[in-house]
Amino acid sequence: MDKKAISEIRKLIKPDSCIARIRGCYVNEEGEVIRELHDSIAAMEKESLEKYCEILRGSMSGKLGRNLFNMEFPLGEELDGGRQQSLLRLAQSELKDDALLTDFFGKIVEHFHCDTKYLILLINGVYDIPAKGTDHMEMEDASDYVYSFLLCCICPVTLMKEGLCYDEEACTFLDRRTDWTVQKPVCGFLFPAFNDRQPDIHSLLYYCRKEDERHDEISADLLGCVLPIPEADQKELFKSMVEQTLGRNCDFQNVKNIGDAVGEIIEQNKDTGEPVQLEKSEIRRLLYENGADQSVLSDFDAAYDEAVGEGVPLMAENLIDTGRLEVKSPSMKISVKSDMADMLKTRVIDGMEYLLIPVVDELEVNGIRILQTKREGS
Repeated sequence: MDKKAISEIRKLIKPDSCIARIRGCYVNEEGEVIRELHDSIAAMEKESLEKYCEILRGSMSGKLGRNLFNMEFPLGEELDGGRQQSLLRLAQSELKDDALLTDFFGKIVEHFHCDTKYLILLINGVYDIPAKGTDHMEMEDASDYVYSFLLCCICPVTLMKEGLCYDEEACTFLDRRTDWTVQKPVCGFLFPAFNDRQPDIHSLLYYCRKEDERHDEISADLLGCVLPIPEADQKELFKSMVEQTLGRNCDFQNVKNIGDAVGEIIEQNKDTGEPVQLEKSEIRRLLYENGADQSVLSDFDAAYDEAVGEGVPLMAENLIDTGRLEVKSPSMKISVKSDMADMLKTRVIDGMEYLLIPVVDELEVNGIRILQTKREGS
């Protein structure tokens, strides 16, 4: 799913929209089910339903490649007994089958790692997808497909401390009792994916709130899908590849050129709405064009497959900061906007390499504006 598709479905999660049925499961710290929720949407107060929708929308927020991940099911999961097949049966039941729901909630409880109470929210949504004319305008009275989907999220439930709070009706501060409140989701998923404006039962969209708490036990053990390498690890792997492959040619200009090339690839693909993936062959080409010796590159493919995985790409946005160029040592750090990075040069003077930065703007030292040295002849 690209950004437009995610935004389109996310906007549907609101009262009086596409939600056909909502179910839940409240679990305590010991992993014991306190209660399964089967509240009727028609009987809910609008304010309560909006709170549910706000929480559910949170499981479709964030950045692709960091918080949101497009994941395809391995072929084995689409066979009888596979986890894709289990999800498909649950989706086709429209959450009307209590036995399937209890089994699904039980699997989450079995795999999910959490030291607090938590709430599992699950909805069945139905979207009559508007057709688009040749001018790409939506035609509300025409439809090509109906998108029936599951949106699930897992939310910690934490104790709200006692204290004074302002009561608008009483126009004063009143004592607030201790109570348990539902927090923002830590992980969740949308199935099936919404690709090319139609359901894609071979894929799903996975969400995690934090990069270092991705809950792989849900993606791998419950859904049967493997998350990509974390963003920080991708950057570290790429850094190591550049240093080891370039060797003695890992100098300022070559490293800067590689960063510029990655930034240019990102810029060329910015309108696609999807994270830009760099395949192994593309990374090898970048290294070859910027100082890597062919004899060293002969071992690159095997080293890449061992470090990253065979056929696994890296996300270009995870490898560099496209907004700035940073140069640092143990004793200093220089950060330059990317569009001004070409000003930086290196030069060897008396056998020592220097980094040269032309002074073209006003300078401040410790917040004090300084006068620039007059140029000769001025």
